[in-house]
Amino acid sequence: MHHRRLARAFREQLAADPHRGAVGRPHVVALRSADPALRFEAKLFVECQWSGAGAAPPAAREIAAEGIIRRAEKVSQDRTLTECSRLHGELAIALLRWELVEDTKVRARAHCASVTADPELASAVATREEAARRQVLLSWQHEQREHDATRLRSLIVDPLRATAWWFADNQDKIEELSEVAKVFLDLRAALGPAREEDTAGRVLDEFLDGVDSAEGLRLQLYLQRVFGERGRSDLVERIDPVLRDAAGEPGPS
Repeated sequence: MHHRRLARAFREQLAADPHRGAVGRPHVVALRSADPALRFEAKLFVECQWSGAGAAPPAAREIAAEGIIRRAEKVSQDRTLTECSRLHGELAIALLRWELVEDTKVRARAHCASVTADPELASAVATREEAARRQVLLSWQHEQREHDATRLRSLIVDPLRATAWWFADNQDKIEELSEVAKVFLDLRAALGPAREEDTAGRVLDEFLDGVDSAEGLRLQLYLQRVFGERGRSDLVERIDPVLRDAAGEPGPS
C-alpha cells in the first residue's frame, strides 16, 4: 500500500509539472563487479523528468531507475569488491548528469548514497589480489635472476670480457688484473670448452657433411659462377676438389 501511494504521488507530481524532477525513495540495487558472479550493493536516490508531451507514463520512475542501473553497471563492472570507496566516488560523477533513457523521453540522474560489499566476499577477493601481486613480484624476481644468470654465463665463457668488466670496477687494482684473468680462464676451462664463433667455412663444412653428389654439383656450379664473376679464378680451382671430396667422388685423373 505504501509503495502504491508513493507511486501515485509521484505520477501526480509529474502530471502537474511534466518538467519537474522528483526524487523518490532510495533504490538498493545489486551492481555487477569485475568478477561476474560477485555484486556490489548500492543505495541510489533516483531523480527523473518527463520530457515528452502530456502526462508522464505510470512507469516513468521504473524506467528512470533501470536507466540509472545500466549507467552504474558500466562503471561498476570495472571494479572489484575491494574498491567500494572508489566506486562510490565514480558513481557520484557518472550519475550526476541528466540523461535520456534511450528513446523513452524519460530523463534520469541519481545520487549514490553508499556502496558496500559482502565482507567475506570482499576479504576473499583481497586475498586473491594479494596472491596475484605476490605472483607478479616473484615473476619479476625470476626474470631478473635469469637475466643476471645469462649475463654471468656470457662472462664466464669469455674471459677477456669478464676481466674487462672486473677491471672497469677496480681500476685501482691493476696489480691484481693478471690473477683475475687467470681465474676467469680457469672457470671457462672447468665449466666447458671455449665457444667457437661461426665462420662461413664452418657453416659450409656442416652443410657438406653427408651431402649427396647432386647437391654437391649444384653447389659447386653456383660457387664457381660467383667466384668467376668476382674474378677469383683461384677460388674456382680450389672449390672443385673440396666439393668432390665432400661428395665422395674421385678427383680428375
